[in-house]
Amino acid sequence: MSKAQDRAKLAQVQLKLAAKYERLAKLAGSKPKRATYTHQAEKHRLHAADLSR
Repeated sequence: MSKAQDRAKLAQVQLKLAAKYERLAKLAGSKPKRATYTHQAEKHRLHAADLSR
């Protein structure tokens, strides 16, 4: 695999992790858990954006 393919694959993984944490944030019962999961989702979205540049 080339570096570009590796970076694209890693970006897809980061986006899937972001979707996972967004889903968990919707299911979380407490506000602190929702905030934690939302923050993790945002972190993974930012990583994906960095990888796709």
